[in-house]
Amino acid sequence: MTPRASLGELANRIRKARLYLPPIIALFVVLFQFGIRKSLDDPHAFWLMLAFYGLLGPFVVYLTLDWVADELTARERAERELLEANRRLLAVRQVVHRALEAESLDEVMRAVAEAIREALGGEVAITLGEYRYVTAGFPFAGCQAEGLVTVELSRSGGRLCFFGEVDRSFLEVLAGEVDSVLEAAEARTRDLLTLFEVDEALRAEANLEKLLERLLERIVAWAGAEGGAVYLLDEGGVLKLWAYRGSAPARKAFLPQGAWSDALKKPVFLAPGQLAVPLGDKSPVGVLLLLGEHERLRSELAFLKLLASQVTLAVRNAQAYLRAEELAIHEERTRIAREIHDGLAQSLAFMALKLDLVTRLMDRDPKRAKEELAVVRETLRAQIREVRRSIFALRPIDLERYGFVESIRRYTQAFAEQAGFRAEVEVVGEPELAQASELALFRVLQEALNNVAKHARARRVRVRLEALSPKGARLVVEDDGVGFDPATAPKEGHFGLAQMRERVQARGGRFRVESRPGAGTRVVAEVPG
Repeated sequence: MTPRASLGELANRIRKARLYLPPIIALFVVLFQFGIRKSLDDPHAFWLMLAFYGLLGPFVVYLTLDWVADELTARERAERELLEANRRLLAVRQVVHRALEAESLDEVMRAVAEAIREALGGEVAITLGEYRYVTAGFPFAGCQAEGLVTVELSRSGGRLCFFGEVDRSFLEVLAGEVDSVLEAAEARTRDLLTLFEVDEALRAEANLEKLLERLLERIVAWAGAEGGAVYLLDEGGVLKLWAYRGSAPARKAFLPQGAWSDALKKPVFLAPGQLAVPLGDKSPVGVLLLLGEHERLRSELAFLKLLASQVTLAVRNAQAYLRAEELAIHEERTRIAREIHDGLAQSLAFMALKLDLVTRLMDRDPKRAKEELAVVRETLRAQIREVRRSIFALRPIDLERYGFVESIRRYTQAFAEQAGFRAEVEVVGEPELAQASELALFRVLQEALNNVAKHARARRVRVRLEALSPKGARLVVEDDGVGFDPATAPKEGHFGLAQMRERVQARGGRFRVESRPGAGTRVVAEVPG
């Protein structure tokens, strides 16, 4: 009975009592008077009338007051029930509201537990897998002690424990709301963790095939799928299998037709339990295929499209990186050809002319012939050293075998021995870098040392590798050579400054060169993790 209904019913009964109770009493009095009128002379009539009027009035008043008291009691009880219902609704509202404001699963558990504690006046513990949160006054280490009210959270797989006075039925209702918000928070956390892992994979892997395998592994795990595959379009419009988990419906390359052609434009089910999501919208690069329970895949389609966009980004970045590498290889070949033409070829032509001169002077002027032969010999030795340096600079270093830091040490020392200067290597901290960032810094080191050997005429080179916080590294290559004016240095050519700057900036880093004539050169490159 609600208070509004109770008050209305009480008013109606009072109105009815006001209308009917006086006539009923009057009727009783009239009937009584008519009944005893013949006995008025009886000596007992007086006492009979006294008894009637003395008892009827108090009895009617008693019944009336008792009835009013019952109605007031019912009203108070209804009001208490309403207040309790409002308190419970407020508690549920507070739990849901605070849970929606929280971002991570830890924050949701903390907000929910504190809201229950404030609403019910007891101490709370919530456990969910490896996550656990207890309010400050919770006196037990676990949820198995006596005096605790424990409710299982069936959907999220957690448990709610309450220490204090509480109505268990209401706690179960509240636990149902807690279960819902924890399940939603857990799903949201799982989605964010998947996106984070996908982003980490994008940063950490430069090889496209390995990158797609790592991304597919995370997507299949998140979706609870039985397997999956990634097909990419080649230049001829043929779909080729690049990565798969479990089983792949098509292992050989094929032209997309029928449902496969539609899958390049919009998500489609190739067959029950085979969801194909396009990689790219206006200009597709391939198809992401997932195998699993039909309805589950359908329900997760929105987030799968988001993950597919991440895969698309990875593919396009990798393709752009490959094109940049091809361009860099072309530029490197052009540079080598130019250096051979400007250096080795001209030196060989110079030595050929000198040898012709020696041939003519051998009989006429043997002394000068010997001097010219000495010039040829020194020129030849210088060119041999130059060729060795070029071959060493082109030789690949196994970064995976030695690791980035050790490769920096090995390459610097070995190059210094070839070039004939002293080198010092200093490493500060432990740099955390993606493979692409490691390769970019290593190429900067190679080019910087090559410039020192060719142009600086330095006796000493100092290489410093410093870890940045939270992730990233700074590489400094400093020499005591002749230096130059960066403002007048060519942007392209044998210095290679433009190539170094482009490599670093392509990784989102910063690059600068500090030098002046007669004061050496300092090359600084910073890349994020």
